[in-house]
Amino acid sequence: MREFLKNFFAPEQAKLKDMTFKEKAGYIWEYYKIPIIATIAVVLIVYSLINTIWIHPPKKSYLTMAFYSSYVDDATLSSLSGQLGDALMTPEELLTYEVTGIDFNINSGDSQMDMANTEKFMAMIAAHEIDLIIFSKTDLEAMAAQETLAPIKDYLPDSLPSGISDKLAAAPDVNGVQTDFAIQLDGSKFFESNGFSTDGLYMAVIVNTSNQDNVKNAIAYIFGS
Repeated sequence: MREFLKNFFAPEQAKLKDMTFKEKAGYIWEYYKIPIIATIAVVLIVYSLINTIWIHPPKKSYLTMAFYSSYVDDATLSSLSGQLGDALMTPEELLTYEVTGIDFNINSGDSQMDMANTEKFMAMIAAHEIDLIIFSKTDLEAMAAQETLAPIKDYLPDSLPSGISDKLAAAPDVNGVQTDFAIQLDGSKFFESNGFSTDGLYMAVIVNTSNQDNVKNAIAYIFGS
């Protein structure tokens, strides 16, 4: 192998010997640009993997809130998620975990976009990637019948803040039994202080949430603040 490389590079060295720097650069690029580009691409891929896995790994999910059916701008999502994360986690936990807000606008007027958002929403539920959902009451019965929602009382603190019982919203479960699945958000200080109008909206817990304790902490904070 050593002899092969020596025989391969010897003629090239002879060609380059009497060339100027500019001529050498042009010659090397002309004849070796494909392996040079391939090498750079491999280096970039390796660096990206190292950066993602070891240097700056993506944060893990502490909690994900889905805003379903109405548009929420990025600034409001960031404000809500940031305040909730700061309230529920220590500075050390914030380095590793994050609260995420995702908007699923299914009433945009664009049927293809609405369908894509609906499909994304269902896929994320199936993958256990959504914990809380904010939606209008018109969707409550359908989601309850489809076993998308968990009974909300399973996630409420033992000592309910004043007035919460009056805000619970019931719908028939899969067996037709009236069950409290959601909480009315009208007048919520947490949401409205972050510029999010809560008129006619409700909050519920996705039945297959993988962050049950975090959901309980979030609900206790939101309705206790």
